Amino acid sequence: MLLALLLLGSSVAFAQSGAASAPTPSPALGAAPADSGAVLVFNNWYLPRYRATATSGADTTGALLSLFRKRRTAGYLFLIPYAVGASLALPIATTDTYGQRHVASEAISPPLGITILAATVAGFVAHANKFNKNHLLAVDRAYYAGQPVPAKYRRLLKPRHFADAAYLREALNQQMAREKMTAQ
Repeated sequence: MLLALLLLGSSVAFAQSGAASAPTPSPALGAAPADSGAVLVFNNWYLPRYRATATSGADTTGALLSLFRKRRTAGYLFLIPYAVGASLALPIATTDTYGQRHVASEAISPPLGITILAATVAGFVAHANKFNKNHLLAVDRAYYAGQPVPAKYRRLLKPRHFADAAYLREALNQQMAREKMTAQ
């Protein structure tokens, strides 16, 4: 559902060049995603070119994109323990029914709050580092070169990621067909 809302509510940029039947060479790691024949989608994420064949199997690169995007979005959940840690580490202010503001003389538990804050920030940095766009680019290019997807990402891939990839590819194909018809 989130994917459908993002598809409908955001602007989508498409960049695709070259013949449809020509194989795409593997670009250097420093190359831009558009150089790899990728389709640019919202928020500067990209969907690598994929052509299904009888022996190709599932759309692993699309599933990886779905996994990375969902995990990056899930990073917002780190705000919950951050708010808890801040409320424990800092004095709390309240307002009574007459509009008078009262600030507590001390925080509830500063050591516990600071510990929660530090753990939350460290956890968020580790999470964001594991699922950043550069890692996705490197994994996609290595996969295109014939190397397997690293186990730390492979074990996280679920059937819903492959379904999201198929849905996104179909939506992009329909959009490109509409654009082609309007351009003629």
